[in-house]
Amino acid sequence: MQFKLASVLERGAYVLGADGIYSAGLPEPNMEQQRELNLRREIADKHVGDYLTRIGHHHSIPVMDREVARFLAKMSDGALILDVGGCWGWHWRRLAATRPDVGGIILDFVRANLLHARSMLGPLVGTQVALIHADATSLPFADGIQPDDGFDGVWTVQVFQHIPNFTLACREAHRVLRHGGTFSNFSLNATPLSRAIHALLRRPYHKEGLLPQGFLLNRASDAQRVIIADVFDGATTERFTECLFHPDLRLTFTGRSGSLLGRLDALLGGLPLVGRWIARQRGFVAVKK
Repeated sequence: MQFKLASVLERGAYVLGADGIYSAGLPEPNMEQQRELNLRREIADKHVGDYLTRIGHHHSIPVMDREVARFLAKMSDGALILDVGGCWGWHWRRLAATRPDVGGIILDFVRANLLHARSMLGPLVGTQVALIHADATSLPFADGIQPDDGFDGVWTVQVFQHIPNFTLACREAHRVLRHGGTFSNFSLNATPLSRAIHALLRRPYHKEGLLPQGFLLNRASDAQRVIIADVFDGATTERFTECLFHPDLRLTFTGRSGSLLGRLDALLGGLPLVGRWIARQRGFVAVKK
């Protein structure tokens, strides 16, 4: 097991279950969280055959593989990263091949999701990656102050958009980062084009607040960017991704692994003027000073 990863696990108050997942103790969920937790447990309990095929209906695999590569390129030798709300852990399936020196922790509020991550990542779990059942607003890790504490990177995709206390989640991410560590957060974007198409099709377009299914969704916004800049005491940079991938409009074929259009879509993430108008995701990147 990676040295930094093993050190964090040894010093933490975690219980390792027979399923290979660590538990850190969860706070009692409030009513809104309980509804969402129940919904996500129902989804996670369903049988999954081909993981990547299933994922490709909800995320663009080529796009996010490129974003993962960009994130890992910022990590120093022997870095330790934290994926908050990492769900099935699929972003790190190539970690052993691309960055064998980097260790990672995948944290999720739904234990059943981590069971899928264990299946998907196979031998990575317990060697290069650890799975922890915990809460994003109460991370069970030490402050990133001492040289042996903290993470080199905190990564999160479409997770903070579902957390009622967005500011607290950002503060927790900042707290556990080392100085110079990178925070990368992706949320669904509110694009003029998508809203216009929904209006033409007479379909509801949800921007913020509770969805009918009973869970919260607050799309990325300038207000969120201000919060992150305030927490990190500095400017943030933006990434607009998944320009050609829109499941709500049934445009998902570009999300398949190996899709040529998906690879083109991955390159469009570097064009903010285009992405601001059509990208499905908006990301904020900040560095802890």
